[in-house]
Amino acid sequence: MKFSPRTIQGGFSFIEMVIVIAVGTTMLIVLGALIFNFNKASIYQQTLVQSSGSANALLREIKSFTLPANAVLGTHTFSSTTHTSTTTSLVLRIPSINSSGSVLTNTYDYAAFYVVGTRAYRLLEANALSNRTSGTKLLSSTISALTFAYDTTDFAAVSIVTVDIQTQASTTQEILTDQRIEQIRLRNH
Repeated sequence: MKFSPRTIQGGFSFIEMVIVIAVGTTMLIVLGALIFNFNKASIYQQTLVQSSGSANALLREIKSFTLPANAVLGTHTFSSTTHTSTTTSLVLRIPSINSSGSVLTNTYDYAAFYVVGTRAYRLLEANALSNRTSGTKLLSSTISALTFAYDTTDFAAVSIVTVDIQTQASTTQEILTDQRIEQIRLRNH
């Protein structure tokens, strides 16, 4: 039995093979670009959340101590280190609380907020009767600026503290910044 060349239909022609390779290559390039852009967007989003979240957490912590405070102090000594209220640091006197959250009369805790490099800290010195815990807490590691403004230069009469927080985080392509400004009124004012 003889076969003619026209009756054999096996395999791909050269043109078909080139088309399949071209389509496959195009699909791989598009898929690679999608993965690259997704990773870039994901890194950008994570950095943005880090910067924004850091500013929010710091502001929340400052508010949680400033709102119940009854005084901004010019200076206070925490375990032989003196902290001073300035445009870059805040020292507060806060009525101590017991385990049920009730204020203890004539008993105070002291808090200081300050920045070292790009890190913001809260230092707390709690009275022995207080339910609060003494110590230093890192609040943010992305600070580019933390400033405090007071409604008067007499710290004994300060009733409003304005907090300006600026954070900065960088991706491989750009620097992301966030800023939060809020006025906080001390208790009984």
